[in-house]
Amino acid sequence: MSSAKSALLSLHLGAFLMGATGLFSKIIDLPAWDITGYRTWIAALILFAWVWWRERNVALSSARDYGRMLVLGVLLALHWVTFFYSMQVANIAVGMISLYAYPVVTVFLEPWLKRTKLDWRDVVSGFLVLIGIYWLVPEFNIDNNMTQGVMWGVISAVTFAVRNLLLSHWFSNQTAARSMSYQVLIVALLMTPILVLSPHQPSSHDWWLLVCLGIFFTAFTHTLLGYSLRYLKAKTVGLVACLQPVYAVGYEIAVLHSYPDWSTLFGGSIIMAAAIYESVREHNKAAATAAVNL
Repeated sequence: MSSAKSALLSLHLGAFLMGATGLFSKIIDLPAWDITGYRTWIAALILFAWVWWRERNVALSSARDYGRMLVLGVLLALHWVTFFYSMQVANIAVGMISLYAYPVVTVFLEPWLKRTKLDWRDVVSGFLVLIGIYWLVPEFNIDNNMTQGVMWGVISAVTFAVRNLLLSHWFSNQTAARSMSYQVLIVALLMTPILVLSPHQPSSHDWWLLVCLGIFFTAFTHTLLGYSLRYLKAKTVGLVACLQPVYAVGYEIAVLHSYPDWSTLFGGSIIMAAAIYESVREHNKAAATAAVNL
């Protein structure tokens, strides 16, 4: 199997599993920052053990790489905390849909990073995402939980988009597990003071859920995502990742018996359509370029 096909299969599996992460924000009785701290310490231990077993070396190549990993780790910490908090103050559907404005955020940031011209069609997609977000917000009142959920979800989308672009730009030749292990460790270190000072303590039930979240839905799924970013463009990854809110709503209905309202579905449909359009267009453009170069 070619690397590209393997990366695409890994990405689809990762998207399916990541769709379930929103459930943990509802079934673990802890604040978003506590969940982030515990999940990342568990994931960091697993990832570093895996990297040592597979590669017998966990060091990075240079001091610059460590600095870059620090930047990625800070962005990942912001992404995870805002992502979980978004779903806790609103609901899983709103949090996940708001987050998946990130493929369109990516198309605005990538030209700036690569010094290329912004396409007018990207501007249209961005405008559609704004319309979709407008439908997600029931009222422009900061005291409204749904409004807060959308705001935190959009912040999560921006930090995730920046992190993915920088990861692809800086560490395209780095193994996914090694890259993710350092990012997760940095998040864990950033969250440690919060865990130490937190008045909340996980129950035995919470611990089982945290272990599951840390191993299967953090270490494993984000390694799959990192692997896919080595062989696929960030926008292609964004296309498949757009399936996550669909999976998330399905998980929410099946497990929590909670149903999103029509405005959430309508606004989410607009956002997802814009994200899918952008990702398909980029994929077709890349395929055409490859065909010309043959």
